Amino acid sequence: MVTTPDSLERKSRIDGLLEALGDVAGKQVVDIGCGEGAVARALAERGAEVTGVDPFIQGTDRTELGQGSFRLELGQADALPLPDASADIVLFVYSLHHVPGARMGGALQEARRVLKPGGTLCVAEPVADGPAQYVMAPYHDETAVRADALAALSAHAAPAFGSETVAFFAEPRIFEGGFDAYAAEAISNMRYNGYSEEAATSDEVRRRFDEMVAIHGTTLDQPVRMNLYR
Repeated sequence: MVTTPDSLERKSRIDGLLEALGDVAGKQVVDIGCGEGAVARALAERGAEVTGVDPFIQGTDRTELGQGSFRLELGQADALPLPDASADIVLFVYSLHHVPGARMGGALQEARRVLKPGGTLCVAEPVADGPAQYVMAPYHDETAVRADALAALSAHAAPAFGSETVAFFAEPRIFEGGFDAYAAEAISNMRYNGYSEEAATSDEVRRRFDEMVAIHGTTLDQPVRMNLYR
């Protein structure tokens, strides 16, 4: 089933995930490319037992949070430091396109390996479209790598599961502090991306930001595609 993005409903990243996944309480969740663990913490608060894996973090011990818990572990997407059939849910949240193209297939195979029979793979990817993408394009155009991620899903995930559901939503990115707020967010994300502060704060980026704010206000939507496999 495919839901087309003709008119996208605004949802936070977490709300979009929870709507797709349902109740996560008591579920063993693996968050691949977890970054600093924002999604892992949010799901733990709702009762999940979450393990976040990322190549750019320092591992942590398991920490109780809300009704669940989380831990972060250093590791690669295509060589997960986790046992077979150990997860109810595996997530890639804005992270599959960061895996080098030649290794995306291996990452998806690893996700399948650690899933329990009947488990769920959820892949949320930002779409290379919309006002947020327009502003970012001069310094960090991810059109090609996001297309690579979609191709990898078609080649490796779709054939491996019994069902696939695709839906779209718009994640609102709010910059009430104007371009300074936008620049601060862009700079904070440099660790996981290959751009410079100078590029992210250039006159052209500021011009595009002001152009989009004049049309849309200080909320710039980021379309998100979510593929769910069971």
